[in-house]
Amino acid sequence: MKNYFDTVKYDLSTFHSSDWMILCAILAMFFTQYGLAAVLVIILVHELKNKKLISDIKEQPGWKWIYGFIGLQLIVTLFYGNWIGLLNAFGMLIIMAFIAVYRQCIHPKLFYYCIDLMLLLSVLMGILGLVQFAILSHEGGYSFWEFHIQNSPKRRITALFDNANLYGTMLEFWIFLCVYRFIQNKKRICQIAYVCIGLFNLGLMLLTGCRTALIPFVLIVPLFFYFSKEKKWLILSLATLAVLIGFVFMKPTLIPRITDMSTLESRFKIWSCAIHGFLQYPLFGMGPQSYHLYYQMFDGHKAPHAHNIYIDSFASYGVVGTLILGIYFFKYLVKEILGIRKENRVLFGLVIGFLLIFLIHGLLDVTMNHPCTALLFLMVINSGCMTKKSLEI
Repeated sequence: MKNYFDTVKYDLSTFHSSDWMILCAILAMFFTQYGLAAVLVIILVHELKNKKLISDIKEQPGWKWIYGFIGLQLIVTLFYGNWIGLLNAFGMLIIMAFIAVYRQCIHPKLFYYCIDLMLLLSVLMGILGLVQFAILSHEGGYSFWEFHIQNSPKRRITALFDNANLYGTMLEFWIFLCVYRFIQNKKRICQIAYVCIGLFNLGLMLLTGCRTALIPFVLIVPLFFYFSKEKKWLILSLATLAVLIGFVFMKPTLIPRITDMSTLESRFKIWSCAIHGFLQYPLFGMGPQSYHLYYQMFDGHKAPHAHNIYIDSFASYGVVGTLILGIYFFKYLVKEILGIRKENRVLFGLVIGFLLIFLIHGLLDVTMNHPCTALLFLMVINSGCMTKKSLEI
């Protein structure tokens, strides 16, 4: 134990100011979206003052497509008076500019410490979530130990992430990061810690009542072990999943709110309205979160977004905006991601897992329009750039 803390102390003493800057951004993710935005702006202003920001952006793969897309969204939102979308577009600009800085700063050792810091802070968020759950249970007339998950979104735990689904997405990411670090870090004491934190966060995910967050794990955990060439853990994960699925079939109430179909019914109404909006504005949409305008225009079901990333993308950005995003992703990011398979198969498994979480969870919800979820997602899928750097933990 003493040797472990001595190692941590030494590692932190070798960090440069840029390393601490990234760690500050990680810390800010746990102080609401406004705190995060403020810290990211401070970092970008600092980099701009030091004449690094512009060069960092120009080193970003596909930067012309990224900032061309954001520029288009700024124009579209101004044209249609979509003020919420305008705020979202500025958020995109801040986060993508920070990712440009992040790509220049990140290296394997810093990446691992970023993850560990997040996981430690996730425990604090979990304690806050338990306090919230106790209060909400009492207000609803339930005992804490009944573990009754209420249907109303306002009566489910959020920690500091605005709503239960956003918190569920963060928990989804953190649990998978625990799996990644368990395989990557061979120190026994660390592996025990990752298991404990992962199980704790899994319990909290159930308390959020976010059913969609559970679905990707059926696929991503076995795939991660497959890509990592961990045959023993692959077989164990498949066996465990088979047993758990069997238990759920025999007793569906093991998954909170699994019998509540009211939200699915409302989603069909939302999707229908969003598609109608897309057909009315097929080229450019009306900018980010166009759905909040569509439901008012076409008397649709009230919601902040389309609750499906695929429909929401076309409804908000139109064919042109979605095509630009597709070109950036497939021409630049996919190429980099595929390039790390031979260099670091465990990291490759992590990136693929995050992409699958995004794509599968996105079938029924849009949770990447929040600064914290978007930032964490982008930091991981852009982590392939560090495979070229020699510093290792």
